[in-house]
Amino acid sequence: MGVRIVHFIKWLRLRDGGTVRAVLDMCAGLASRGHEVTALSADDSGVPESWKAGAALMLPRNLCLRLADPLFERRGRTMDQATRDTLTQYLPKDSMRLARQLLKKTDVLHVHGAWANVNHQLISAARSLGVPYVISPHGMLDDWSMAQGALKKRLHLALVSGRNLNRARAIHCTAQAERDQALKWLSPARESKGAVTVPLLFDTAPMLALPGDALAKAAFAAARSEHPKLLFLSRLNVKKGVEPLLHVAARLNQRSPVEILLAGPADPPEYLAHLQQVAQSLGISHRVHFLGMVTGDLKWSLYQASDLFVLPTSQENFGYVLLEALACSTPILTTTGVDIWPELEASGGATIIRGTGESFIPQLAESLQGLLGDAARLEQMGRTGREWALRFLDRETILDAMEAMYRPIT
Repeated sequence: MGVRIVHFIKWLRLRDGGTVRAVLDMCAGLASRGHEVTALSADDSGVPESWKAGAALMLPRNLCLRLADPLFERRGRTMDQATRDTLTQYLPKDSMRLARQLLKKTDVLHVHGAWANVNHQLISAARSLGVPYVISPHGMLDDWSMAQGALKKRLHLALVSGRNLNRARAIHCTAQAERDQALKWLSPARESKGAVTVPLLFDTAPMLALPGDALAKAAFAAARSEHPKLLFLSRLNVKKGVEPLLHVAARLNQRSPVEILLAGPADPPEYLAHLQQVAQSLGISHRVHFLGMVTGDLKWSLYQASDLFVLPTSQENFGYVLLEALACSTPILTTTGVDIWPELEASGGATIIRGTGESFIPQLAESLQGLLGDAARLEQMGRTGREWALRFLDRETILDAMEAMYRPIT
């Protein structure tokens, strides 16, 4: 018998990265198994048009709420320009009325994220209606994340989100490392009950028949270079380690030419100018290529055109792009800041950096130099990584685990 599930995330915008992708894939996967799934958000720009057309068999439904922020709007800006949580964002009465009507016909609410005020509004409504709920923190309780704005987050846990987390039917973690870190902030009862580990659902269908590197080479001159190509594909954000990568690139280019392909939107937008200035100051502007947002077949082709995928991140929950790269036979280099780093390291397709602080850049440079100097090793890592990724991301296995997470609710 199908379960009526509502997945709520404040913004379903593809530009916001992996969490949005996760929610969309969860909704689609669960609906394909006959569950009645609704994607609920305050921005549905990333939702497939087929979902918006109405209730179709084996497809999720879509409901978009109105989000308000009086201080933001007083400055003459619209909510579709908002990119960050604020204390003054909320769902007004008309939105909450629609949400409550939906929740009355729901078996379980699945909320994504730990801090947003609108999440608390939805959880409060669910509790008042007797609807159980699941929370996916998506790495927001990781050690690195909790150290950013630590005082505010501790206060929020004490006053609001801690109660929400501890009363949830389940806390959904995507890896054992995330679960271990999250439990530090939850009640002891969660150590034996309610904190479950299920990988994020991932649509591997596009990776089963890859397009080859021709598309990327036609679109980007840098992809046609005869020199080794290091690909970074993610949001250009401080925590992702783009700037350290540029400093390492400068070191590498002192020995032999290396192309750095940076694909993804700048977050915030003004960060792009800063990175361009850094590249210029290091004398490697001609080796650093800002490709912008890359999607679809062109993205898969770009992975294939690259020799190595590099994500020197400070913190990453699941790291969709790392798994995408491996599934495209592109070996990866990343850090222990990724919650699934033990799994990635065991895959045979990844090199994991453990350095921190001042030791990080020299260690990253040394690892990259060693990998780029061993073409046979890179090729073997690519083959092994692809085989592992397609097993690890098996759709049916993950859907079985997700259904088991919901089953006690019904």
